[in-house]
Amino acid sequence: MAERQPQVSIQIPLDGSDLPGGPVKLQVQVRDWPLVDAGVLGLGPHLVVQVDDLPPQRLTTSLSGQFPTRLDAELPPLGPGSHRLTAYAAKPWGEVVKSPGAWDQVRVNRVAANPLATPQLGTPQLIGVSTADLAGREPVLLDWLLLDAPLQGLRNNDGSWRLRVTVNGDSFLVDQNSPLWLKGWHSGSNSVLMELVDGRGAPLNPPFNTLVSEVTINGSSPTPSWQRGRLDASELAQLLGEEPATPAAPEPEPKPVPEEPAAAIEINPPTASEPQTVAEPLPATEPQSPLEPEASPETEPLPEPGQLDPEQLLELEPTVEAELTESSQQDAPQAESTPVMPPQAIPAPTPAPTTRAPTDRLSASTNLGGSARSQLNPDGSLLKPKAPGPMAGLRQKLGT
Repeated sequence: MAERQPQVSIQIPLDGSDLPGGPVKLQVQVRDWPLVDAGVLGLGPHLVVQVDDLPPQRLTTSLSGQFPTRLDAELPPLGPGSHRLTAYAAKPWGEVVKSPGAWDQVRVNRVAANPLATPQLGTPQLIGVSTADLAGREPVLLDWLLLDAPLQGLRNNDGSWRLRVTVNGDSFLVDQNSPLWLKGWHSGSNSVLMELVDGRGAPLNPPFNTLVSEVTINGSSPTPSWQRGRLDASELAQLLGEEPATPAAPEPEPKPVPEEPAAAIEINPPTASEPQTVAEPLPATEPQSPLEPEASPETEPLPEPGQLDPEQLLELEPTVEAELTESSQQDAPQAESTPVMPPQAIPAPTPAPTTRAPTDRLSASTNLGGSARSQLNPDGSLLKPKAPGPMAGLRQKLGT
């Protein structure tokens, strides 16, 4: 790179032009200076465009692969007033090339010109060169671009300008337009103040030549390729643009992690309910038929009185009495063993029709009337018939 003589010329916008609103179109022509993006090795030689004292923009995109190279870029919109647009060639580590023609500057206006916003033509200008975006490790490059400064060093004690540098409160003077590599920075933020002064230490062309910047040191930041020591021939050729840059290895795509199905959570889990008993329908009951009247014990029909002679009538009374006694003895145990049934409505027995015997005939009669139940006492014992009197037989014979 030492053999190259870069030539930088801003084609658009023109010096002193009034710009419309919106982004600013920029076109720069560069000769004898490669524009390289070395991929994993970082930036190679490149072009820097800076508006006033704003952070720089580093360009490596070329519309043609041959020199001279023309770069087209777009700058953010500018505010009303007057502005300075500066373009210069830079080395891979950010150092500005200070050879004649390696830089160019134009002044433009937005809405209206403001002469006090820019230094007068032909007066010294100090433009700070920031390399904070290129490296965060020590040593740190401290560089600047000095325009229209008076010549000095031609004879003894002819110094007409000095650069006073203050880092974290410690100051020192520089009388040469050469970059500095500094160590001893604090971890984190560091303040840098650069002032252009005359031979007596007074500010030169204030307030444009007083710049404040910040340098951040981060020990975990990656080390640039040009700060790692010696480079092999292939890496050096890529960094200078003599060989195509090695493409960065694509990052492996993370394997998708299968999502485990989320366990179903019941907000209101059903509680174990007691088994419900379903009432079985009752079997249909057949309608009960009305109780039939109990049949009265059958008795042998008595012979008609006309068919019996008086002797048979006398024998009839003991026979009937004996039958009633036996029937009462048989009914008594049954009444005791028979379980008590709920009271039921028993229809009254239908009385058998009685035939009235003619008075002129003898009829057998007894004092037993009704059914056999009517001949029992309430306690179940048999009613004893009245003993016939001595005149009973005679009454029966006489029919009285």
